Amino acid sequence: MVRKEIKQQAKDLIKNGKWFLLFVVLLIVSAVSSLTAGILMPVALFGLHLAIVGMFAGQEFDFNHFGTPFNDFNHALKVIAVYFLTMLIVMVGTMLFIIPGIIFYMMYVQAYRIMIEKPEIGIMDALRESKEMMNGYKMDYFVFQLSFIGHFLLIMITFGLWGIYLMPYFVVADTNYYLHLKQVRNEAKVVAEAAPVEAEVVE
Repeated sequence: MVRKEIKQQAKDLIKNGKWFLLFVVLLIVSAVSSLTAGILMPVALFGLHLAIVGMFAGQEFDFNHFGTPFNDFNHALKVIAVYFLTMLIVMVGTMLFIIPGIIFYMMYVQAYRIMIEKPEIGIMDALRESKEMMNGYKMDYFVFQLSFIGHFLLIMITFGLWGIYLMPYFVVADTNYYLHLKQVRNEAKVVAEAAPVEAEVVE
């Protein structure tokens, strides 16, 4: 995974004032989460994920995506369940020892995104797919997260003002990491499925 490329693509996406639009959206998402004690956070992230993925596909930011979770109540419930189950797993791991909590986070961080994009699968399937997707990439993702440490230091130096830029940039870059990883995994799956066929032809 080329972390530099992933981050540059995120920077390019939020150019020309789009970062401010995303910042306002993130503020609203945070406000909704606070007012509902965090219960609606995964629902808001549902719409945000679809909107950002759409932007990477060349579309304008579409607020209609935030209404998508309400089109299928069962799907929305599964996204909520995956989100909070992941948080619970990470919390338990952190309470035991900090390192297991970090490892669990790296394993299941993509589960809610997988659940958003695959309404037909079950809750445990989403967790299992995230574990498989992150296999071999947990350290890479950890380093990717650490690469933003300079930005977080700037937030402290600027008394929070740098967060206006960092919040949209980080969320978009994190989503882009998922998109790149999904592409890598899909390509690897195609190669693996083609290998037996090629072997039979040789025989």
